[in-house]
This record gives sequence, C-alpha cells and structure tokens, in this order.
Amino acid sequence: MSERGELNKKEDQVDVDNQDGAPCPGAKDEQDNEPKGLFKVADDIPVGVWLACLVTGGERLAWYGATGPFQNYLQNDKNSAFPGALGLQQDTATLIMAGFFAVSYFTPTLGAVIADAWLGRYWTILFSTIAMLVGSIILLVTSLPSSIRMPHTSAAGLIVTMILYAFGSGFLRACISPFVADQYIQQTPIIKTRKNGKKCITDREVTVQYIYNIYYWVINIAGLGALAATVLERYVGFWAAYLLPLIGITISSFTLVMYSTRFVRVPPAGTALVDTFWSLGAAARSDFKMDNAKPEAQLRLKNHTVPWDDRFIDELKLALLACRIFLVFPFHWLALNQTFNNLISQAGQMVNYGVPNDAIKSINPLSSIVIYPIVQKGLYPYLRRKEIPFRPVARITVGFILLTISMSIAAGVQKGIYSSGPCYEYPRECVASNNGRIPNQVNMFVQIPIYVLGGMAEMFCLPASQELAYNQSPHSMRSIVSAISIAMAGIGSLVAMAFTPLAHNPYQVIMYATLAGIMAASTAVFWIIFRGVDKKDLEVIR
Repeated sequence: MSERGELNKKEDQVDVDNQDGAPCPGAKDEQDNEPKGLFKVADDIPVGVWLACLVTGGERLAWYGATGPFQNYLQNDKNSAFPGALGLQQDTATLIMAGFFAVSYFTPTLGAVIADAWLGRYWTILFSTIAMLVGSIILLVTSLPSSIRMPHTSAAGLIVTMILYAFGSGFLRACISPFVADQYIQQTPIIKTRKNGKKCITDREVTVQYIYNIYYWVINIAGLGALAATVLERYVGFWAAYLLPLIGITISSFTLVMYSTRFVRVPPAGTALVDTFWSLGAAARSDFKMDNAKPEAQLRLKNHTVPWDDRFIDELKLALLACRIFLVFPFHWLALNQTFNNLISQAGQMVNYGVPNDAIKSINPLSSIVIYPIVQKGLYPYLRRKEIPFRPVARITVGFILLTISMSIAAGVQKGIYSSGPCYEYPRECVASNNGRIPNQVNMFVQIPIYVLGGMAEMFCLPASQELAYNQSPHSMRSIVSAISIAMAGIGSLVAMAFTPLAHNPYQVIMYATLAGIMAASTAVFWIIFRGVDKKDLEVIR
C-alpha cells in the first residue's frame, strides 16, 4: 500500500457531481505533475458497507420494535385506556427503562474487549444477533394474550428478553460501527474526471463521513419499526408488535451467514490490547504523561524495556483525545433518551385523536430520513466548495444546541398541559377525567418540534462522534473507543435515574427545564474546551 498523500494515477470517467468537496491543495494533475487544487469527493461505496448497514438495520429494527412498546408494557395494566400488561405506573416503568438502557450501554465495553482481543468483530456480531434472536422468540411467546393473563409469565419473559437484548445489542453495537467503516479499505486518493471534464479527487475522511451518514440514515429507517410496533400494539396486541423484532434480527443473522465471504474481517488485536492497558499503566506511574510511556522514556525513567513503539503511543494519545470529547455526551443522551420514556408519557396526557401515544416518537426517524440526504448532498458539499470548515466538533456543538432547544420546547409543552383542563397539573388523575379516559385538552402533535429537533441533533452529533471514534483510534482499539462512546449513553441513563422523582405530576415542567439548562451548560463547556480540535486536520489512522 502506498503512503498517504501519494496519488493513484488511475482516472475514472464517473459522474461525481453530487459529491463535490473542498479543494485538495496537495493533489497533482497527472499531465503536468504540478500541485493543483482539486475538489475532495467521497469514493465509491463498497458492497460490504451496504451489507453491514443491512445488518445494522435489521438489528435496529429489532431494538426499536422491541423497546418502543416497553414503556406502555411496563407502565399500564391490561385494563387501562392505553395498551399495557404489568401496570407498574410511570415512575417505576421509567426507572426500569433507565436501568435497562444503562446496562445495554455499558455492555458494549465488554463486547469490545472480546472482539478486539479474541473473537474479532465479525464473530462477535454474529453471536450477538443469535442472542437477540433467542430473546425475540421469548418476547413474542410471553406477550401472547394467554401469557399476559399470567403476569408472572409475561414479567419473567420480559426480564429474560431485556438481559439478552442488553448483552446482544450491546456487544453488537460495540463492533458494528467500526465494522461498517472497515469495509472501506482504500487508502490512496484517486483522481477522477467528472462528466463536465473537471477533475476531482477522492478523500478518505470525506468518504468515512459519507459512510457514517449512510449508516445513521439506515438506522433511522429501521427506527420506523417502532411506529409499526406501536400501531400493532394498540390495534392488534403486543404479540403482533413483537413479531417485528423477530423479523429484523432474522434479517441480520441471515445476512451475516449468507454473505460471510463478502465482509472484510479485521483480525483481533490480541496482545495489542494488552499493550494498551500496560502502556496506560506505565504512563500513570510516570507522572501521568503518555510521552513517558514511550520506549526511550521508560528505559531512561524506569530502566524498563517495553514491547510497544513510539507510533503506538502516538496513536493511543489520539484515541484518548476522542474519549475526552465523549465525556460530555452523557448529558446529550440524558436529554435524547426522554424519547423512550417521559415524552411518551407526556403524549399520553394530551388528546391523541386515535394515534397511539408512543407512535409520535417516530417523527424523530421520519424527520431524519428526510433531512439526512439534504444535509449530506446539499449542506456539506456546499460548505466544502466554499472552504468553510464544518468538522466533527463544530457539528456536535450544533447538535447540542438543537437538543437544548428541543428540551426547552418540551418544558413549554408540559407547562401548556398543566395549564389546561380538565385535570390541569394532574392529567388523567382527577375525577373529571372519567377514570383516566379524558386527557387534558392539548393537541398531542405540539410535540412534533421536539422530535424534529431531536432528530436533527442526532444527525449532527452521532455520525461526527463515530468519525472521531474511528479516525482517531488505532486498529487495535476501534471497537473499544466506539464502546466508550456508547458507554456515555449508559452514564446518561444512570443520571436519568436521579430524575425519577421528577418524572411524575406536578413536577415535570421542572424536569424538562432542568434538562434544557444542563444541555445549555454542556454545550458551552464542550465548545470552550474542544473548539481547538477542529483547527487541526484529523489524522486518519490506517
């Protein structure tokens, strides 16, 4: 493989008009061999990327299809105005959901260690889909009407499913993000000629950004499974809703098995991961400076020979920088995960015109599906043509701002609910509600801006965070760094448990306003500390 920056002299007559990028000053025209600015464009996407995205889509369909109805399944009883099974009430259901999400976001760290050190990403992903497949079968069987009439059976089935999903999905998510990018192996830029005769050049960083935007676009399409699940849950039953997770995870398993030879499989790092932990320990014992963990420094300071080299330490420093950036993300997830619990309950306090209260959250993926192509094909190329930098930290900051506005609107909506009859600050809890059948007279669809802004926040934050996790980590640590980014969501879920006392009437305005304030403060801190990262070109580690 030639060194980065050396150009492949091959020219492809292709149409790349929709992938225009920024000028590439270091490129050379093949005729005069002189430096000449060329536009950076995304390269062609390999089949393996699309197959890996299909695996992701199936798993996300299973995840959203299963977890979407969980809040109603836990909160409401089978005789309530809304679909339900266990009747545990909102605060208990919210606490259980927060705990479930916390576990499912921490298990990726264990899965990453297993994948990077022993199994490799492919086999870890395959075994994870099998675990989720078993969980989906159990969930389907124990949600049948005959099982729901026996609460202990449905509760036991849900517990087992939650455990299998927490570990199966957690292990898979640790690996699937780097696995998708692993499928693109081209390192050398290629000069291409557009139909209008102008030349451009492929760029690995632009291509990885494009791949991760496709990846999250597929995830949002799969997220519509939650909408189908909630409709089936309301009008047919939970068992019909839980057919979707079974179908989704079957697609993932089938794709992995049938097209196993089409995937690029990066071998597990083995001792490289052990070296990572030993080098971190060496740095900690040497004034907590990573440069002191380099071989020459260890020999001078500790008279100790180490098995790694200087490059390994330099790569590890980049990975640690990415991990530092992730430290603000728990607050992002704390706000964003309201979609799966309290915002569903908020919708249930309003007039829904026959639409299930847990269906409106599908506005989030719907808006993302529409907006993603506009941003990817419109905004990003326009900014690159104008040479306006919009690198990962800037995109994450914009996402944080949008999420702050989203939570502010949620507080305003809750205030509107409390200001409306018949039950005002106790929706569906007063005598005038006719045993909880009459909601406060506010239109449920006023929540739409909350979900649209949340979807836009995801669109800017999540692909950018995964770009950092992939581009700034060594081959031997890509699953680990990806898992650390996911673990931030687990910390956010643990923090959400502290909000449980506010997750009931009449305190929910305070809860949403507090979340908005936390996001505003997090945004300011994040930009102040990390704005300098975007001023430097990110090194794409091969």
